[in-house]
Amino acid sequence: GSGINAEYGKQWYQRRVRGTNSHLLFSGARDRTINLWNCDEMVYIESLYGHQDHVTSLDSFLQERVVSVGGRDRSLRLWKVAEESQLVFNGHKNTVIDCVSMLNEEHFVTGSQDNVVAVWHLKKKKPVASHRNAHGSGSWVCSIAAFRNTECFVSGGSSGGFIKVWACAENYLSLSCLKEIPMVGTVNSLAVNRGLIVAGVGQEHKWGRWWSDKKARNRIVLIPICVEDEVDR
Repeated sequence: GSGINAEYGKQWYQRRVRGTNSHLLFSGARDRTINLWNCDEMVYIESLYGHQDHVTSLDSFLQERVVSVGGRDRSLRLWKVAEESQLVFNGHKNTVIDCVSMLNEEHFVTGSQDNVVAVWHLKKKKPVASHRNAHGSGSWVCSIAAFRNTECFVSGGSSGGFIKVWACAENYLSLSCLKEIPMVGTVNSLAVNRGLIVAGVGQEHKWGRWWSDKKARNRIVLIPICVEDEVDR
């Protein structure tokens, strides 16, 4: 079938997301760019520059905006495509931000290699809430996914044995863990809707063979969940 010709930097793409009400597709690359594609015409439009390290994760929601993280450059960037501008947010010192997801158009969540999950607001340059040691001693936060238009999200670690369901409280100024879902292996990717968690689990990290858990299997796991029930407990 027909599709977008990703000849431009085709070997470097990390992830692609499409805005819910947009004809744009966004992709992040190891060459440090965010690339825009037209889904109607199936063509490349332009590249956005700013990250100083390869783009490790990105997400988009309703508007023609995309939020991205740049790994070792410790930055989180919100790109306003229509306005041709960007907002830059900085993580704490000596961290590597691996993953990002949008709760709504104003709040987003990140996970980092120093085992921290954090909540951000577009008008604040630093996290408004964070939780250290999110997945146990020595673990990285490898994946994160937000339930849209709620105060809840899930995160997965390199070890620790759980996928965790989190809830924001006090107007997003605090975090608490609602549920721990046992999971053997490195949780390399997560996707959610209101009734389901989809987890990509492996023996090794998605970007390198720093460790190998022989007890784990490389697999996709489907986990039914009702977020409203977890919040009400």
